[in-house]
Amino acid sequence: MFYVPQSSIPGLSRTALGVCAFCALVNRNPTYRRVFYDPFAEQLFRNGSVEGPEVLDQATDWDAVLKFADDRSVARRLVASVLWRKTFMQSRALTAIKNGARQIVVLGAGLDTLGLRLSNSHRHIPVFEVDRPETIEAKRSLVSANFGVPPNVQYTAVDFSREATLEKLQSLGYDHEMGTVFIAEVSLEYVAPPEVADVYAMIRSNGAKQTRFLTTYASTAAASQAQQEVDSIGKAVAGVGEPFRFNISPDEVGTYATQQGFSVLEHIFGRKGTESYLAELGLGPETMDFQMNALDASSFSLVQLRPA
Repeated sequence: MFYVPQSSIPGLSRTALGVCAFCALVNRNPTYRRVFYDPFAEQLFRNGSVEGPEVLDQATDWDAVLKFADDRSVARRLVASVLWRKTFMQSRALTAIKNGARQIVVLGAGLDTLGLRLSNSHRHIPVFEVDRPETIEAKRSLVSANFGVPPNVQYTAVDFSREATLEKLQSLGYDHEMGTVFIAEVSLEYVAPPEVADVYAMIRSNGAKQTRFLTTYASTAAASQAQQEVDSIGKAVAGVGEPFRFNISPDEVGTYATQQGFSVLEHIFGRKGTESYLAELGLGPETMDFQMNALDASSFSLVQLRPA
């Protein structure tokens, strides 16, 4: 089951709050914390969710976090999944910047804190965060009140079904001729396929050789022994009015990317791929709090693309 907290701010995405909660809770695990630490998530969740203060005050250590998850039928793997999702996005973004990319665009940014986390070490890199109006304004308010918005981070509201993302970005100073890291971490899954294709076309039209697209695909269509649990995740997000509208099964990733004019540089999925990636981070199955075979059908594909 996916955890969907109640929002204390009208219009703020509840699924975005759920991911923010997982980032805050993962901080309670000393081993996980060495791999991924989000110093902003706890305050955002505390002030953005009705139950944020109660959850965080009760989940004082990792045992309490596991009790929280088990009591609410929240899959432990989902709490831990921010480890590989967030580290993948950040590490690949930094590699792209090292190789010449000069700006970052986060599509469907929700309460992701990449821009904040990089604001000190990479303050020369502009970060443009895009989301629907209600969520991006709620984020702007939360970040402003709690930390202040860094000068290199800009927020803009875009309705993918009605507005041209490129025009909005360019109005903020985005340079479409410059190498860019585009990031869509569990965000395009909520967008209808025609609008997803429009986003791909916009990214593809940035022809800079340094440009990279870091994205995810929901694998809710995958068939395995874990399908019933996967369906429960889909039902949970749909139940709060934020249903998945786009998904690509792992064996379709290469074909879909090619159709959209991209080459696949990296694709991490399921138990084998995730175990290998976790090993790069110094983690193994023995450090996880769930059966790794549950990832065969229920983890998101992590994908790095390059415009062909």
